[in-house]
Amino acid sequence: MRGMMEEDNTFEKIEKGAIMEFSQFGFEGARIDRIAQKAKINKAMIYYHFKGKEALYEHIVKRIVSGIYDTISPLIPENPESVADFERLLRGYSSYMGSLDENYIKIMLREIASGGKYFKKITVPILLQPVMKNVMDMFTSGKKKGLFADIHPLYTMLQLMGSVVFFNMLRTTIRDTAIADLIFQEDFINKYAENLLKIYSGGIFVDKR
Repeated sequence: MRGMMEEDNTFEKIEKGAIMEFSQFGFEGARIDRIAQKAKINKAMIYYHFKGKEALYEHIVKRIVSGIYDTISPLIPENPESVADFERLLRGYSSYMGSLDENYIKIMLREIASGGKYFKKITVPILLQPVMKNVMDMFTSGKKKGLFADIHPLYTMLQLMGSVVFFNMLRTTIRDTAIADLIFQEDFINKYAENLLKIYSGGIFVDKR
């Protein structure tokens, strides 16, 4: 029992050290030696659990992506009964992304900036493809019930997800600036979600030409 607990603890230390290292240097710049130092373990323990840096990096990216999918997937109703179902999805997604470890955001920023090799390999099949299917089902059903206007479901999903992701990327990159104090005030996640819901439900133009 003690041996299993120590092994679990070592694995957790490796994950934490890797998250710190990859958030600072990305995949290309990361070094196993520094991960071991950050984790305060022997480098050999990393190779005991992972074949190498690439396997460890893929594990971390999968952890980030799977966390997002596991959170939002149950919130996507196949047969929405009211607008409240969509509101619950948006609030849940916004809340989760707002609470996400900033190092996760930094890792994904660096991954995309480097060409997105692992983003395409991992994020597309684990997150984007299944979510797109679920969203298509939701909008198809919702349109039949008169809940949704005649809008493109996939573009709508990408705009929704993208705006929330960008908002949190901005929160990470402009920290400690004057503009950050204006944008990221108390309860900013809920305020952001509420404002996004208003845009989706009523638009931004008073004149409906």
